[in-house]
Amino acid sequence: MATNRAESEESDEEDGTGNVTRMVMRPPGHSGKAKKGHLCLDASFETGNLGRVDYVSEFEYDLYIRSDSCNPRHRFWFNFTIDNVRLDQRVILNIVNFSRESTLLSAGLTPLIKSITRPHWERMPTTQVFYHQSPHHGNRYILSLALNFDVEDDVYQLALTYPYSFSRLQFYLDLVDEHFSSIVHRETIGNSIQNRPVDLLTITNQATDGDEESKPIRKKTVFIICRSHPGESPASYVCQGLIDFLVSSEPIARALREFVEFKIIPMINPDGVFNGNERSSMVGADLNRVWNDYSEFFHPTVKAAMDAIRHLDEQPDSNLEFILDLHAHHSLLGTFLYGNSYDDFLRFERHLLFGKIYSQTVEDFCMGNCMYNKDNLKAGTARRYLSHAVREHVNVYSFFISMMGFQLPNSTDIHLYDEEGYQRAGRNLARAVFEYYKIVGHIPASYIQSLQPAPGRKKTKYEVASTYRNFRSEGKQIANRIDGKEGDEGDGSALASYRRANRLILEIEPCFTQNPSFRPFLRKPVTIQVKDSMDSRSTTPLSNGHSQQLLILLPSVSCLYV
Repeated sequence: MATNRAESEESDEEDGTGNVTRMVMRPPGHSGKAKKGHLCLDASFETGNLGRVDYVSEFEYDLYIRSDSCNPRHRFWFNFTIDNVRLDQRVILNIVNFSRESTLLSAGLTPLIKSITRPHWERMPTTQVFYHQSPHHGNRYILSLALNFDVEDDVYQLALTYPYSFSRLQFYLDLVDEHFSSIVHRETIGNSIQNRPVDLLTITNQATDGDEESKPIRKKTVFIICRSHPGESPASYVCQGLIDFLVSSEPIARALREFVEFKIIPMINPDGVFNGNERSSMVGADLNRVWNDYSEFFHPTVKAAMDAIRHLDEQPDSNLEFILDLHAHHSLLGTFLYGNSYDDFLRFERHLLFGKIYSQTVEDFCMGNCMYNKDNLKAGTARRYLSHAVREHVNVYSFFISMMGFQLPNSTDIHLYDEEGYQRAGRNLARAVFEYYKIVGHIPASYIQSLQPAPGRKKTKYEVASTYRNFRSEGKQIANRIDGKEGDEGDGSALASYRRANRLILEIEPCFTQNPSFRPFLRKPVTIQVKDSMDSRSTTPLSNGHSQQLLILLPSVSCLYV
């Protein structure tokens, strides 16, 4: 394999752990000013990650993901830009050094792409993305992307999943702090190694003297931690959707603020996010493996979070009931929970209740992926350590959402998450908390009754989608609206689901009825066998019992989908 790194403008540091800064890929023998068509790759921006580029031919380049800071084990997240392209230029980019093989890439997950002229993220079609074993790369699994740049002088950006940067979070929190200061209290509880702030939001209605007399029930506290792993950016969208809903004027949000106090750390690993790491902090530590042995010098953000939790738990009138650690999963579909197992049967039953309520609340929740254990290998996670570090009535969970999408019951189609879909999952998480406190009686029935719309007022789409009132009598009409237009018969799948589980479907209605193709979905993928006719490269098929031949000819490669 021919490489051309010596003639490239690169920013790799001496230890080889730096990001590429505007690397110009020239054919051998070319030097001087970059000509049109000499690709320029850049990953020096916030959350960017690309460590090295090798020139293979005029039509092919090998890309190497930069490993995490001080930790060469983790290489999965990538985010970089390409410019200086020529109109109708066709190339193949091979990402060759993933540290994981068993991921959703083998199930059809494709990277995201956008450009200056088309600024909205879109997923590349599966016809132009190939995840396969390559004998020319030590039989490792590599990801090959077939691109055709259809706009000259445009800048294209590719990423594994929707990026969510530290700067974006700070801008968002400034807006929340400015517009909702009466119900949101923002404070800095610590700083990272590189001196970035760790924010803690407290979202609840401020109590007054009259309120204390009329509502003697003490508020429950729900503590939420997010973004321990920088590469799991969908978790930040879930967190933002949760915050957006809690500060809204929706009846359920008002009820939650009245009876529940939310403490939220939106980003516990700001250094790792800023520097484009996949799983580690700036000292190479996995912050979700050090809770049982954290250091105030090497893990200051974990110490700050632990101090905040201990302060809540040690109060004489402490009412801390939930701790949720938000993550994104790279190999499973849907949303699901990891919990703990206990020898006390009654405590274990109480611990299972939230997951059962959640599964009856949303359609993308996958009970089959849930796990409750006492795995010693995970003793350093927030879920395992905090389960015995706080009082026994506190339920500690890890919340996961897929980097790809979810499957509806009795269907093999994969519905892909987008930015709105991840935020919708955050709103649904808030509603699941509401259903839990309604069932256990913490939110009084009289208050719930007061949330009913006044006579003559039309209910909002959220009230229609998320209240149980008259659900049995209206279930058929709701299911018909999901299956097709109101009054049509539809295909019957949603009605069958309603009859089978009689469960509440949150926000599925506004998603599907406005536009049946609102949320893209992927048919069950078929394994392919890739052959490169340029140099007779061939790869072994991904084994699922089905394979089909696919020939890639560079002069006629498919167009880029952007």
